[in-house]
Amino acid sequence: MERAKRNSDAVARWMGLLVFLLGIGLMLTVFVWAAQLFNELGVGKGMLTQGNPNDRAAVWDWLARWLVRVALLFVLGYLASLIAARGANFYLAARTTPKE
Repeated sequence: MERAKRNSDAVARWMGLLVFLLGIGLMLTVFVWAAQLFNELGVGKGMLTQGNPNDRAAVWDWLARWLVRVALLFVLGYLASLIAARGANFYLAARTTPKE
């Protein structure tokens, strides 16, 4: 009985660790996407300075897309941090032994 409990604890710890690492990987992916997004910020600046001053539709379109992407990156980053926290909690719960 004790051996089966230790095996299930080990499996739970590994699952918690894998979920934690998945969350960290997702956060790194979001950070890379955010860096690419902010590097593209210069495109909008070029549109403002070099474009036709009367034609602002392209600038508003770019701005709307940029704002949607920022909002999605925020949501994805938040979800990735929740996944990482859930994995850490799962790992720690598997490590502790309940008092009887």
